[in-house]
Amino acid sequence: MQTADIYQFPNRPDGEVREKRGPQVEDGYTRIANELYEVVNNGHSCPVNVRHLRIIHALIRRTYGFNKTMDAVADTQLAADTGIPRNKVNVAKHELIAMNVIRLSDDGRKLGINKDYASWDFTKRPEKKAPKPKTKMGQNGNGVTKMVTSDVTNSGTHKRQKDSNTSTDVEERIGEPKREAAVGQDSKPEPKLPDCPHMEIIDLWAEIMPDKPQPSKNMWQGTERARHLAARWKAGFKIKHERTGEPLYTDLQSGLDWWGRFFRFLRKSEFLMGDNRWFKLAWVAKRENFVKIMEMDYHDGGES
Repeated sequence: MQTADIYQFPNRPDGEVREKRGPQVEDGYTRIANELYEVVNNGHSCPVNVRHLRIIHALIRRTYGFNKTMDAVADTQLAADTGIPRNKVNVAKHELIAMNVIRLSDDGRKLGINKDYASWDFTKRPEKKAPKPKTKMGQNGNGVTKMVTSDVTNSGTHKRQKDSNTSTDVEERIGEPKREAAVGQDSKPEPKLPDCPHMEIIDLWAEIMPDKPQPSKNMWQGTERARHLAARWKAGFKIKHERTGEPLYTDLQSGLDWWGRFFRFLRKSEFLMGDNRWFKLAWVAKRENFVKIMEMDYHDGGES
């Protein structure tokens, strides 16, 4: 238990019955400068929507409420505090970061309120994400299913390359593959797939694998590991479920949901969750390791 937790919840003698007298300051309180609190609650100085405001207050509680200015606050914690779904929390949080209301630590792992409210810019917004999926992925939307082996073999990969006029090798080299125009006058061009959401996937890794090595967001882009992750992200639109025959995901949000379930699936492997310093996001993103994971080589008894 952290010291701040003890401050927030003082011990009482065994058997003592607490009188029902409503919330009390001695049971814990959040200390914040009146000037900052007034700015946050003023619709002119902080013209945000209700979802943004709830996240701001939840972050204040998670930081100033524990005598901290910044802390590693997961989307799931903000969702529990606000009652807002986690995926919507993630969107609103990044909007607040773009507006400079919320600031990130240098390593990108901690959040805090930017007290320099004069630098808040409510004209800033991150790029809009794809809409929610209209249908659930798979049969029940839960768990990571094992993909069809033929989809990850060399012959299967080459067949998909011919069908789509794209190359996995090209994806590995450039990280963000382009979709070529369809050949022929009567054929329709394939819809453009969303680019790999590197930062959101890194956030999911930090949230689900806090005890494992964490990549630096500032050092991620333009690297070989970023190209590997982009290739794995694109492959998820083609890999088919073994039972349903449907792709692992069809758009940005269903893709992020799948990667969250995928990381939780990794936690079920005693071998991977052992004391292995090599087990990190960059290792998972490599094609040969990703294929072994999907073929259950690291589950039910360890590495084959």
